[in-house]
Amino acid sequence: MPDRLFRYDEATETGAADLPPGLAAAIAPWDPQPSDLDARLASRFDAYRADRLTGIDRQAFRAHVEGAIGRVDAEVEGYAPDEVERQRDLSVKFHWGHDHDFGDFRLSGRMGARHLTVLRNFLLAFPIDEAGFEGRRVLDIGCWTGGTALMMAALGAKVTAVEEVRKYARMADFLARSFAAPVTLRETSLYALTDSEAFDIVHVPGVIYHVSDPLLALRLMNNALVVGGSILIESEGINVQGALCRYEGSVLYHSGDRDSLSRGGWNWFSPSPLAMARMMWGAGFDDIRIAWMEGRLYAWGVKRRRVGITRAGLSRPDAP
Repeated sequence: MPDRLFRYDEATETGAADLPPGLAAAIAPWDPQPSDLDARLASRFDAYRADRLTGIDRQAFRAHVEGAIGRVDAEVEGYAPDEVERQRDLSVKFHWGHDHDFGDFRLSGRMGARHLTVLRNFLLAFPIDEAGFEGRRVLDIGCWTGGTALMMAALGAKVTAVEEVRKYARMADFLARSFAAPVTLRETSLYALTDSEAFDIVHVPGVIYHVSDPLLALRLMNNALVVGGSILIESEGINVQGALCRYEGSVLYHSGDRDSLSRGGWNWFSPSPLAMARMMWGAGFDDIRIAWMEGRLYAWGVKRRRVGITRAGLSRPDAP
């Protein structure tokens, strides 16, 4: 294959005219060191230990949680037998999401402590602090087994969590009810969002590169925010200067094995910082800030006003 196909002129993508107004980008890698903030967040999450259960005894709670782990169930997700081969392993087989010490027992999740460290990074990189969640209506996208939603609730937020994998949404709902946390679960796709100016904060960790239409997803989340509301995005990305996305699609995997249904992958578009900023701008966000932390892309933006979206070529022309 000719080498020229792999060449890219970054100089054409870095002019001031190509940047969203007010963009603040810091793409130099930043690896925060553990601090008092980490300890404070971990302490907040300790609210979800077995000695604080409500309406269920500890033995029954543990049996329900541990009984789900490793269960293979494609049917509950609505997959036909001839579709299963192309579905995410993590949607077919139950894998715990985030690390959780329940006191009586401890679970290690695929995401480790990212429900804490990603939030820590948001607080360090962008103009928001722990008190900024108190009493706020938060839309949490992709909560897995509930770790991120519970963390938002521990900060005093009223959380609506969206999770498209039914088995995980049901477990997250079980946890929220068991701890009487102010979390409402929606067992549905991000693309089913119809909310209009209903939330103060949208929290989107580890999702953007897993959706096939990130611009539409960002627009629906923009619609869901009140004017003055903000979005927090964390994503796999590529740290290059140009406005690029790496495409993998549904047939590339980067870890695990098929026999144990433990493969990672199923990534659609992994954006560069500038590509992420442009998508956010096109979806209606302003005051966009970008950071590159611990090998991942972080972004923050504000809905300053209601603006239209370009409809030419839009995958869903009826989207408001």
